[in-house]
Amino acid sequence: MTAKAAFRSLLVVGLIPFVLLGLVVTAARVYGLVRYDPAYFGETYTARYNNPGAVARALESALQAEDPSLLAELQGLRWPATFATGPTITWVQLWERTDRYVTYLYFDMSRYEPYPHHVEEVRGRWVVSPPDLYYFVESGAYKSVFLTFALIWWAAGVLTVALAYLFSTSERLGAQP
Repeated sequence: MTAKAAFRSLLVVGLIPFVLLGLVVTAARVYGLVRYDPAYFGETYTARYNNPGAVARALESALQAEDPSLLAELQGLRWPATFATGPTITWVQLWERTDRYVTYLYFDMSRYEPYPHHVEEVRGRWVVSPPDLYYFVESGAYKSVFLTFALIWWAAGVLTVALAYLFSTSERLGAQP
């Protein structure tokens, strides 16, 4: 392996995480174009869910009553996600607020399990956003996963290319008279 080939290999290895990240972000953005059901964004829903607190209170009722139609209404999605439900789930507190999302913490008192639910404003109303690929990208949660993956990938790639270069160089040096 020549130095030029080693450099090309390092370049390819270095770009793979960015290509994968581009594919993930593109897939999330394309899904975002068809994610929401327009039927849930009329004047009635906009007036009913005009602030994150209204959605949080309604979500507690929907989780306790195990009401799939109300859960679908709160999400506003074409393909609603399923959440853990039960009569012992209660709204505990506002957990986190970012530029885009408000996260409320719900707690199942019988199983002692916390359930964070993310609420965001979409087309003039607030909706519950399930933790899917779209949320993963839009919330910025992908950054820590991408950084970890990229650093491990780059370290493994550099090590592999360096070992291949050293091995081929040592073979050439050993073959000379």
